[in-house]
Amino acid sequence: MLNTIPKIMMKKGLLVSLLAPLIHLMAMPVQAQTCQSLVTDLPRYQSDANQGSYRFANGTGDAIRDIPEAQSYSAYIRTTQALIFARNPKATIPCELATKVSALLPSKPTQIADYVAPFELTHPNNQKAVLLIHGLTDSPFTFHALAADLYAQGYDVRTMLLPGHGTAASDLKETDYRDWQQHVRFAISRTASDYSDFAVLGYSTGAALATTEIAARRPDNLAALVLVAPATQSHSEKAWLAKWLDWLPWVDWVDKGADLDLAKYESFPLHAVTLVEQAMTDMREASLPASLPTLVIASDVDATINSQVTYQLLSRWAQARTAPLALRVYTPNALTALPESIDVTEIKTLDGVIDMSHIGFLNPPDHPYYGKTGVFRNCDAYLDDTSAFAHCKTTDTPNFGERSKANLAEYTPLIRVSFNPDYDPMTTQLVTFLDKAMQ
Repeated sequence: MLNTIPKIMMKKGLLVSLLAPLIHLMAMPVQAQTCQSLVTDLPRYQSDANQGSYRFANGTGDAIRDIPEAQSYSAYIRTTQALIFARNPKATIPCELATKVSALLPSKPTQIADYVAPFELTHPNNQKAVLLIHGLTDSPFTFHALAADLYAQGYDVRTMLLPGHGTAASDLKETDYRDWQQHVRFAISRTASDYSDFAVLGYSTGAALATTEIAARRPDNLAALVLVAPATQSHSEKAWLAKWLDWLPWVDWVDKGADLDLAKYESFPLHAVTLVEQAMTDMREASLPASLPTLVIASDVDATINSQVTYQLLSRWAQARTAPLALRVYTPNALTALPESIDVTEIKTLDGVIDMSHIGFLNPPDHPYYGKTGVFRNCDAYLDDTSAFAHCKTTDTPNFGERSKANLAEYTPLIRVSFNPDYDPMTTQLVTFLDKAMQ
């Protein structure tokens, strides 16, 4: 999405306009849909992209809510759940997915709101926790596998919801960078108060926000930091223009999608680019505490984030390290030379996958929604080609990989991989890293 800034003045409705008359006849009523059928009913998918049915939040209540510093984490979760139900137009659509986390929650999830809401998994009298922070356009659903696996290893696990998320993409237009900072600061400080030892894991934009906050205010009992696909710098050379274009009232959306993915926005407001640009700038300037054990997980072919900038940042951090700094990187090619003090694990090949995408790290292959045979397929590369889009969504011979020019030229159809064949070994390294940091 960050790479589409040059196209913001172009209309992307070709896919839907070709089928508009048929779409209105075939679209099913919302009441008949489930979170699974939304993304498999192609006429409905295309109709909603055209109409923006789920792009805009319900007008109930404020899009952003302040968090009292003294609020308990359970109260924060309840307040955020209420916000989701008030503003998410898909909130009450039936949804029953057998994720690892759904079996551990106090009440069984039955609708979309239950899956995008923040949650915590706790053991009796436990003093070790991991706080998980999601990325841009995402939600805590991205941790519905990892959170359960960390919980099974004896950790309490908390997730949070970044402001502007979990409702509809239009709420990102109502979000200020300070809102993100406030909520991340609350989640970290509240967890620091509630546990003897804890770690923070941030994904993409969540990694950038966590890094900046910890660089400024590291709690004494923060034992480790994990950064997954950290948002250091986008590949778009024109993303910096967003803060100027954001002032133009007729330029408000970079992408207008169907927003049928149950947990992740497919539409992308221009204002969100200005927010993530600020987060990335702050991360590049951050200096982590040298004594903080840090693990970074990245893809050398990430089409969203420029991993070369990530390596440069790690090299700077490595200069004064007194604690372990490790990198697990998915790289089919020779890796850029890094300081010897960085413990590098290179993953050259992935079973059944060309290479690792920005969105694939945290989901195992058997994930019921994003997995190899899951309900959802990311075919956004073909949004402007009706037949190619349908073929990508329905083919029995898919190609999974990052959405790069090289892959698109060589593989048809190409599904942007949303799962990780290396999930189990990656999780093993993560748990070993956390265990050592919190021993």
